[in-house]
Amino acid sequence: MVSWRALPPRPGRQYLLFIVLVALVVAAGFGIGRVRARSPGGGRRVDPVLAAMPRDAWLVVTVDVAALRQSPVAAPLVKSATAVPGLGSLADACGFDPLARLTELAVCSPESGERGDFGLAFAGDLGKDELARCADKVIRARGGQPSTSVHDAFTVLEDGADATHTRVAYREGGPFLVGRGAWLDAMMAAAGGKDPGPSSAHVALRESLAGETRPTLLLTALLPSALRQRLKAEVTDPAQEREYASVLSVDQAGLALTTGPSGSTTRLAARLHCESADACAEVQRLVDKKRLALSRDFGVRLVGLGPLLDSLTMHADGSLLSLDAGAPTDALTKAVERVLAYRSRSSPPSPPSAPATPVDSGASKY
Repeated sequence: MVSWRALPPRPGRQYLLFIVLVALVVAAGFGIGRVRARSPGGGRRVDPVLAAMPRDAWLVVTVDVAALRQSPVAAPLVKSATAVPGLGSLADACGFDPLARLTELAVCSPESGERGDFGLAFAGDLGKDELARCADKVIRARGGQPSTSVHDAFTVLEDGADATHTRVAYREGGPFLVGRGAWLDAMMAAAGGKDPGPSSAHVALRESLAGETRPTLLLTALLPSALRQRLKAEVTDPAQEREYASVLSVDQAGLALTTGPSGSTTRLAARLHCESADACAEVQRLVDKKRLALSRDFGVRLVGLGPLLDSLTMHADGSLLSLDAGAPTDALTKAVERVLAYRSRSSPPSPPSAPATPVDSGASKY
């Protein structure tokens, strides 16, 4: 997993940190996905940002930022993402507000993603020259040395003074890419058609979640067996061994969220694929147990999440477990506002000169 800690500024640290953080905040909060992809040869066009996701990705999140702006549920999160510690407001750092001009983005992580690697592809009303000037400005402001190179149709901009930096790749018409090392190279290959793009397992899971109504969040994960086995080996409580074993038997997971303007209904759908039908039945029992406990929690009811929990339905079909829930968008908006207000009151202020910096928990193959 990616752990975060506050570090003092150093020359050239992730020159497009503001765009990366905005993307991660949006994707982790209320991503909106528009998927038109099929497996290779399926005859349907793949969104450019989705096409930049390499086959060797265990996590894929697509976001329709243009639609995101129309949802009051996401408004508090978008508002809180307009400034980055250490850089100030996005508009001041870049000369314009990137978030206001993004239309789509996608986040992906390689099989070693639990160690902190990730990649980002985004599209919007952003010219490549404008983006290059922005990145150059941030690099120089932090004492770095901007350098450029050409990889096929992409121009890669990076800080030549920092060997561990994040790089930005851009081409006319997009998508614009952010990543590190060989993973950015893999994303450029995918965007250029040299890599077949997201695996058929990702595509099938995403299409199963799309349904008749276009979802407003679409996340799929193919959970690496090595990671699940390692976590299973770390369980030391015999009383919890069965529960952990069933949860860690989930090898594919997907989440879709459909939301809209005020007055609409926000719906959540999840699909979990287990290694066996018995494991899925146990996962269903655990989810129902947790739902019942949360529904009886006064604090959860007070925040306003009761209707969403009460609406949850589950259906197991062999090794596939489907979950669905929904609640009024306006009610969920108030719940999000209450949660953010509580967190702002209970969290100590961060030092103004200490930007959040990703730290790998171990070595990565990328």
